[in-house]
Amino acid sequence: MTEDFEAILRGGSEELAARTSARPAAVVRSRGDELRRRHRMATAALAVALVAAVSGGAFAVTAHSHQAPLPEAVVDPATPATSTAPPAVTPKTPGAAPDDPAATLPSTTPPPPCRSLVVPQEVKDAVTLAYRRSQPGLVHIAPVRGTFYYGECDGVFYAGTSFTPTAGATENELVQLQDEGGAEKYFTQAKGGAWTFAAGDGLPRDSRGCAAIGEIPARLAALWGDCLARP
Repeated sequence: MTEDFEAILRGGSEELAARTSARPAAVVRSRGDELRRRHRMATAALAVALVAAVSGGAFAVTAHSHQAPLPEAVVDPATPATSTAPPAVTPKTPGAAPDDPAATLPSTTPPPPCRSLVVPQEVKDAVTLAYRRSQPGLVHIAPVRGTFYYGECDGVFYAGTSFTPTAGATENELVQLQDEGGAEKYFTQAKGGAWTFAAGDGLPRDSRGCAAIGEIPARLAALWGDCLARP
């Protein structure tokens, strides 16, 4: 049994000596290269894992920002975005309308003056015809001499006169004119139009004369002396 034990010890010593004996240089270099290669592979794998983890987290944050609804207090289409930038100023172009509201008011230029005109015979005839058309049965009439008023305001012509019977007047015409009392009659003619009977003084006559007639402009009535030349 002692020999067997000694044999075992000898074998173990030889094996230990073989394992602890110096390795050839080529084997050492090969072992070092293998270890470095494994280290590089492990480092590369670790870097790839880190990049994937970071990218996945960024994608998750981005997707959440696009998909998650914002609070109602923030996502309010009726609330305009505020800005601290100064308001834009639009330069004024020449000829633009002024900002002053008073500049847009109607012009205060006075209207053109009225004119009292010398009456031609054709106007007297046209006015007489207009009165005949307005009073059926009156044919033999003519304006009373010295009481014919004629003028113009703003492109409209005006006339005023009283009438008297002429030769050949019938009894009915005389009665009709007497009922009228020879009161002043007033006529208008728009530009390019025909003369028309507008109004009469009425009975009794107003003390203001034609100034009391609404169809006659006050400016023209003043030029005519309120048509009071005939008593």
